[in-house]
Amino acid sequence: MSDETHEVQSIHWRQCFAFLEILRSFRMAIHPAKLFLCFVALAATALAAVLVDQIPAPVGQTIVNGQSCYENLRHILTDTLWGHWALPYVGSSTWDNFWSFLMAPVSAMKELVVLGVTYWMDAPWFALVNTIICLSIWAFVGGAVTRMAAVRFAREENVPLKRALAFSCRKWPSTVSSPLIPFGVLVLLALGVGIVTGLPLMIPYAGEILVPLLFFLTLGMGLIMALVFVGGAFSVGLQWPTIAAEGSDSFDAISRSVAYISSRPWRYLFYTVFSAVYGCLTFIFLKFVVFLALRITHEAVSKFTWDWAGAGDKLPRLWAVPTLANPWPVAGGEPWAATDVFGSTVIAIFVWIVIGLLVSYLFSFFFTAQTVIYFLLRKIVDATDTEEVYTEEADEEELPLGQQAEVPVAGGDAEGQGAAEKT
Repeated sequence: MSDETHEVQSIHWRQCFAFLEILRSFRMAIHPAKLFLCFVALAATALAAVLVDQIPAPVGQTIVNGQSCYENLRHILTDTLWGHWALPYVGSSTWDNFWSFLMAPVSAMKELVVLGVTYWMDAPWFALVNTIICLSIWAFVGGAVTRMAAVRFAREENVPLKRALAFSCRKWPSTVSSPLIPFGVLVLLALGVGIVTGLPLMIPYAGEILVPLLFFLTLGMGLIMALVFVGGAFSVGLQWPTIAAEGSDSFDAISRSVAYISSRPWRYLFYTVFSAVYGCLTFIFLKFVVFLALRITHEAVSKFTWDWAGAGDKLPRLWAVPTLANPWPVAGGEPWAATDVFGSTVIAIFVWIVIGLLVSYLFSFFFTAQTVIYFLLRKIVDATDTEEVYTEEADEEELPLGQQAEVPVAGGDAEGQGAAEKT
C-alpha cells in the first residue's frame, strides 16, 4: 500500500476562525445608505433633545453636571469621542494615554449611559420624553440598517434603501417593543414583590414575623428579576438583527437572542470584545481622514485670504484652525459684522455634519457587527447556514433569474419538482 501525501494548497482563514467574519463589518458599515440613515437618526435625536430642553420645567430647562443638554452632548461628541491623540513615548504620553485614546468610543458610550441615568434621576420627565423619541427613531433606522447588513452578509447583495425602509416600517412595532418587553416584565415583577412584601410588612406586629419567614420567596423573585435584567440588557444588541434576518416578531427576537447568548456566553463575549476593539481601530483611521479633510480645506482657503484694506484676516473669525486635539475649536476674535456671525454659523453647521457622519459610522458599525455576530451564533447553536436569510417576495422578484431560490414543492411529487426546476 503506497503512502499518499496531501499538499495543502491554501487555508480559508474565515472558515477556520469564524470570528474573522467580523472584519467584514467595516466595509459594510461605511455604505453610504447606512451612514445616511444613522446620520439622520443622530441629528434628529440630538435636535429633539435640545428642543425638548427648551420647554419650561419640569420637562425642560435641565442642568446636569453644571451644563445644559446641548453642552453635555457637544462634550461627549467632541471632547470624549474625539479623544486626545496620544502615541506611547511621544512627548509625555504613555500606554495608558494611548489606551484611553483607542477606547474613546467606549468611554463616550459610558458617559452617554451615565448621562442618561443622571437625567432619569434628576429630570425624569425630560428623560421619559427623550427615551420615547430616541427609541422610536432608532428602532426604525436600526431595523433598516440591520436588514441591509443581514442580506449583504448572507447573500452578498445590496438591499435598496427604499426596500430596507419599507421592511423597517412593517417591522417597526416589533423593533420598538423588543427592547421594552424584558424591562416591562422586570417592572411588573418589581411591583409584585413590592406589593406582596411591602404591604404585609405594614401590619402591626404580624408583619415583622410573617415577612422575614417568607423572605426566601422574596429573594427568589429578586434572583428572577436579576436574570431578566441581565438577559434583557445583553440581548438588546441581537434583537434587531434577529428580526432583520428572520423576519420574525419581538418575542422570537427576544427568545432567540437570549438562547444564543446563554448557550454560548463566552463566545458572544469574545465576539463583542473583538468587534469593539476592531471598531475603535477603524474609528481612529476615519478620525484621521476627517481631520485631514478639515485641515487641508482650512489651509487651502487660508492661502487665498489676506488683510485687505485693513479688514483683517477673515478666516480666523469664521473658522479656527482644526487640530488633532480639537477638530472644531472656537473661532477667535470678535465678529466685525452680522455677516461674520452668519458665516461662522454656516461653517459650524457644515463642520457638525462632517463630525456627525463620523459619529454615525459608530452606530452603523454597531448594528452591522451585531448582525454578523448573530449569524455566527445562529450557525453554532442552530446549525443554520449563514447564507440563509429571510427574503420577501418582492425581493425575490428583483433578483436575477439565476439567483432566485427554488420554490419548495409540497408532497414530494416528482412531476411537481420537475415543473419547478423547469420554471
